[in-house]
Amino acid sequence: MEVRRVAVDGKPVSLRTAGTGDDLVVVHGLSGSWRWWTPLVDRLASHLRLHLVELPRLGRLRAGELAPSLGRLLDEAGLGRVDVVGHSLGGLVAAELAVARPEQVRRLVLVAPAGIPCGRGVLGRSLPLLEELYDVRAQLPTIVADAVRTGPVSLVHGIAYVWERDLRAELASVRAPTLLVWGDRDRLVPPPVADEWQRLLPRSRLVRLPCGHVPMWEAPDELAAALLAFLGEEPLDDLDEDSRPGVGDGVRLAGDDHEAAVR
Repeated sequence: MEVRRVAVDGKPVSLRTAGTGDDLVVVHGLSGSWRWWTPLVDRLASHLRLHLVELPRLGRLRAGELAPSLGRLLDEAGLGRVDVVGHSLGGLVAAELAVARPEQVRRLVLVAPAGIPCGRGVLGRSLPLLEELYDVRAQLPTIVADAVRTGPVSLVHGIAYVWERDLRAELASVRAPTLLVWGDRDRLVPPPVADEWQRLLPRSRLVRLPCGHVPMWEAPDELAAALLAFLGEEPLDDLDEDSRPGVGDGVRLAGDDHEAAVR
């Protein structure tokens, strides 16, 4: 994996790149890092040019500035029109980027994104978090190391943002064809929230995977298959309505609501 140092707002930012093909920008979630996506790198790199970003720490930089900062990173890295995939907070940031820069985001993949409040209080969020951590306990060294690297101030700002940010009024302006990916056992972002995302995103489809909140660790093969099937299609902007394809290669459309399920 090639590591580039790109100056954004006068500060060096690491950008890890691997593979060949269409450019896919990969955005990690809250208190995460590019390491959360490593199970997918080998699966995707023979088809796509991956650009794994590191979101900056929060504090002086407000969470609402993450998407503009990501846009400036893409500019400085010389990346034009790209596909973008984001997980959790990274999905929220990716969606904000698609709203702000529709000309730059060609296709969008949102994996259990934040951005639609689920109406839970502190206790209602804390218990599911503990359950999710237990499910991915084999990855605790990475989780702890990334949390320490993130720091408590950044973590608190990020938590407040994912709890409070409501994108519903803005989603209708997303022009990019969008794949929503949800674990059917996700306790942090409950599966019913996925239906709201799909209802509000005009050009979206939904894939449900047999996992919890972190498909990259819990269902990497299924997630890779869904990504490659979706991103392997001809961009819908270039197709007539009657010739728009469904998702193939291990994923099928299920029903009239364009929800997909892994075979």
